[in-house]
Amino acid sequence: MILQLNDSHKELVRDLFINKNYMGVPSSNFGTTNPDNFMEANYEFFCDTYLSGLKIFKAFGNVEDSKITAVIAFYESPDSAEWYWTQVRSKDSESMRKVSDAVIEYNEENGRYKFYSLFNQKYINGIRKFAYSELNNMRYDFVDEFVVPAKTRCVYNMPWQILFNRTLLPVDTVVRCSFLKQQYRTIPIAGKDLGEMNV
Repeated sequence: MILQLNDSHKELVRDLFINKNYMGVPSSNFGTTNPDNFMEANYEFFCDTYLSGLKIFKAFGNVEDSKITAVIAFYESPDSAEWYWTQVRSKDSESMRKVSDAVIEYNEENGRYKFYSLFNQKYINGIRKFAYSELNNMRYDFVDEFVVPAKTRCVYNMPWQILFNRTLLPVDTVVRCSFLKQQYRTIPIAGKDLGEMNV
């Protein structure tokens, strides 16, 4: 069952963060001699940001037998019709695809047909196979927008703030833009009466 997660799921997601690897590399590569400290800090950040009821930060998870098997966290931009796929944790690809489908459906229902994600460049070619259902693999196309070499700062503000979380990553990374193909879109209305807006 796919749920939008909240603070009542904190303990259930903890197991997904007990891992000595992050982005396919040892946690010790992220500037700490104790990988457990890094993963605990990452877990606390996830809970504080995505499970605390903040309006533009959300997380969906797959719950089976009172365990969460996969999580996708994302940021809904208030400035444009896009979203950012920010955190992924999964025990298996089947769970990942279920959550991915639910997150994509949620965003499409809100008129968001484009999203950005960040991946280790070494594994970029396998991401869609792991994370996308056959249906969404067909419906969505992508373009790899830019590469950020290891231990360098992304020069673009939104990806630096949202995808990188202002962190110098120890691996070469790719920022990818995925988008719903035109034939599957119903163009949303993005105008509001001034009386409805807080101006």
